[in-house]
Amino acid sequence: MWRMEEDDFSLCVLDNSRKAARAVSRYYNGLARQVGMTAGQFSVLVAVRQARDETTGQLADRLSMDRTTLVRNVALLERDGLLKSAPVREGKAKCYRVTERGEDLLQEALPLWRKAQSEVKALLGNDDFFKTIRSLKKLSEL
Repeated sequence: MWRMEEDDFSLCVLDNSRKAARAVSRYYNGLARQVGMTAGQFSVLVAVRQARDETTGQLADRLSMDRTTLVRNVALLERDGLLKSAPVREGKAKCYRVTERGEDLLQEALPLWRKAQSEVKALLGNDDFFKTIRSLKKLSEL
């Protein structure tokens, strides 16, 4: 018979990572709202800005995001004039570009992102900050 009492669920990676993800998302969303977007939209804008003609599928893979979630986020960003889409030369795929308005918003949001990064680094300490980033990247490979 399985005895739950023998397991220490306070060490559950799933539970702890979900709690941390919710807390971090709340924190970054609070800052992103100051410029009228969500932390997820900020991440998509930054990813598109860094991308070199990546298709929707490639961008979704790089962001570890479900394709339909990405398309929904992109549609909102396009509606707000922050992104524009263009067809890829072959096939039906699309790639995206940040508009001038999107660039302006990124410039406004960047100091808030830097503030968040700095505060998280202060909370964890420099060594643990970089260890955490390395650990999160490893977990993303699951």
